[in-house]
Amino acid sequence: MQRFKIIGLAAVAVMAMSAILASSASAVNVVLRDPAGIIPAGTVTTAESTNLTTVTAAGNLECEHNVLPATLSNNNAAKVTASAKEELSFGSYLGIEGACKTSAAGPAVIETNDFPWPVEYKYSGTLKTGEVFVKGNPLGTKKVEFTSTFLALEGPKNKCTFTASKILSKFPAGPAGKPVPLVFTTTNQIFKLNKKAPGTAAICPPEGKLSGEWTASDANGVISVEL
Repeated sequence: MQRFKIIGLAAVAVMAMSAILASSASAVNVVLRDPAGIIPAGTVTTAESTNLTTVTAAGNLECEHNVLPATLSNNNAAKVTASAKEELSFGSYLGIEGACKTSAAGPAVIETNDFPWPVEYKYSGTLKTGEVFVKGNPLGTKKVEFTSTFLALEGPKNKCTFTASKILSKFPAGPAGKPVPLVFTTTNQIFKLNKKAPGTAAICPPEGKLSGEWTASDANGVISVEL
């Protein structure tokens, strides 16, 4: 009996050590740099996309510019964090200042809601990829939310409000000493229609899939990332 107890304890120890090693293998520090060096906490970084598109069964929504400024909370860590107090989606569709393009209902004005949005940069050693998570306000709705107001539809029911628990994007990273520009890609992130939102139009589809590419910069120039 004693022999079996010893074998059992040894097995537990081996499993615990394996878990620790696996966790260590996947925890890789992410370091954000700009032309001046490692970016300090408190710096405002800006992610910008010029091709972000929401594809729905009722047509596509496209803005010429999507801008997400965020204040960096920390850097050079397994989880680099920041906080975004706004997100701007705008264009000049049909010459209308600020309007984005929809293929079903003409020009639309986009409003994002319920800030701040936490932003996290991670690198998974097991997946061999970097991941950016934009999440909803933890003290609010806990949702990333945007509302499209269709200028060609008569109000008050001329809006579609879409929500998601987070937006996941992926980025490549360079090895230590060889940073690469921080470019992250969003692919088919699903947003669900909030049917209870005020002014919901009859044309609103049940969901949309968000895709596009983002580049990052700060006041010193292009941001790069290394491990």
